[in-house]
Amino acid sequence: MCRNLTAELLGFDDYIPPYASASDDVILKGVNYASAAAGIREETGQQLGGRISFSGQVQNYQTTVSQVVNLLGNEDQAATYLSKCIYSIGLGSNDYLNNYFMPQFYSTGSQYTPDEYADNLIQSYTEQLKVTLSTLFL
Repeated sequence: MCRNLTAELLGFDDYIPPYASASDDVILKGVNYASAAAGIREETGQQLGGRISFSGQVQNYQTTVSQVVNLLGNEDQAATYLSKCIYSIGLGSNDYLNNYFMPQFYSTGSQYTPDEYADNLIQSYTEQLKVTLSTLFL
């Protein structure tokens, strides 16, 4: 059986369900929005097939927040509940591995210097986080 050490260390008995299969009050125990090969940039990883970009994951989170409001009865209770949750976001490497360093699929490596590309990713990521945080604090 495969173990998820991070989940175990945080005290979870099982994996946090993926967004696609989480429904009803199951979302109150946590939701995983991760999508393999996804990145900050919309196009990152498209050569690998279906994936949900970070902005798509943010949209899914916004949908979940609306569901939490409905489940708990109002925005104040939802905000209090969500403020006690653990949030973990890990991304950015795919924007290099499955975009910038793949000139056969993407032009970003010739469009941007490494510093310019990093600045572009930081700017996009900052904007996406602002949307996420505005939803978190209703």
